[in-house]
Amino acid sequence: MMIVPWLHVITPPVQKVDEVIRIAIEIADNVDFIHLRQKEWSARKLWEVIASCRHSGIPTQKWIINDRCDVAASTQVKGVQLAYHSLPCRVVRRMYPQLSVGVSVHNENEAAIAEQDGADYLLYGHLFETSCKSGVPGRGLGGLQACREVVDVPIIAIGGITPNHIMKVVLAGGSGVAVMSGIWNAESPGLAARAYREAVLSSAQYAVHERSYSRE
Repeated sequence: MMIVPWLHVITPPVQKVDEVIRIAIEIADNVDFIHLRQKEWSARKLWEVIASCRHSGIPTQKWIINDRCDVAASTQVKGVQLAYHSLPCRVVRRMYPQLSVGVSVHNENEAAIAEQDGADYLLYGHLFETSCKSGVPGRGLGGLQACREVVDVPIIAIGGITPNHIMKVVLAGGSGVAVMSGIWNAESPGLAARAYREAVLSSAQYAVHERSYSRE
């Protein structure tokens, strides 16, 4: 069975509630998970977005909430994404066993620790230069490969990734990609999401072919 890489989309900062809802509805069919990453929002506002999108037909299991384990649990979404300032992964695993837990990492040492602490997947970056980290060089595919060598859990790559990068990401050991501005800030987020989805499917087919060929 072919394992198709995941496509995560992350909401950028300074968004209005109605804008998040509108774009989420537009892209939902072509992405696997949407990260609600509004650090400045109240728990009530986060809850309102999930509730409104659920009524619009987006399954709650398509959502991952940044940092706020309480909101993630109360809205019954897929999971929570933890950063350096969040509760430790092992604590979240114990307190919220129903949630999938992702941990943001920046090198292989952090990756190994996160896996030991019980992370279900890792968000690794930033991979390439991106406007979100202006002036900070990307860590590159070598860093992704180094993480893959020390962990078995899925690794989602983030940072300056375009559809043209996805094949390289998958071949370097990535289990998927996470995109912010490439989809969210596109002139047509729906069309952009479709382009990323097509690239993800193509990379999965190519990776399966390469692995089959290498075994011959």
